[in-house]
Amino acid sequence: MVIKKLVFSVLLLTFAFSSAQESKVKIKQVAAQFVRGADVQDGELLKEVLEPKSLQYVLVGGKLNTFSAKEYIKMVNDKQLGGKPRKITYRHAEFLGKNLAVVVLNAVSEEYDFLYQLSMTKLADGKWEIVGVTAEINGV
Repeated sequence: MVIKKLVFSVLLLTFAFSSAQESKVKIKQVAAQFVRGADVQDGELLKEVLEPKSLQYVLVGGKLNTFSAKEYIKMVNDKQLGGKPRKITYRHAEFLGKNLAVVVLNAVSEEYDFLYQLSMTKLADGKWEIVGVTAEINGV
């Protein structure tokens, strides 16, 4: 009986760990799509992952700039931003609750190093979406 309980507990923990890892993959995929949307200047990719009323706070050279999702997508579509491929390095991906998560990553191009903190929420349909972006951009 003790062995059955032990085996059941191990299986339950394995499933829980596997499920958490699978979910981390999902939030990292949302983060990667956000970066890729700008890299390939595709506003549709951004629309899929950005909450329409979300804001971005971007620190460049000590100056803070704020953009709405709509403004950001328009700038990307108009080729004012993005267009250069970046390599992503994940620093942190964590769940803050059942439906909240944060991903911190660097996205580095030949010219710039973008440090992003992406705040996410999981909607009722199970889809993860970015509700806030904080970024610092530095030269390489």
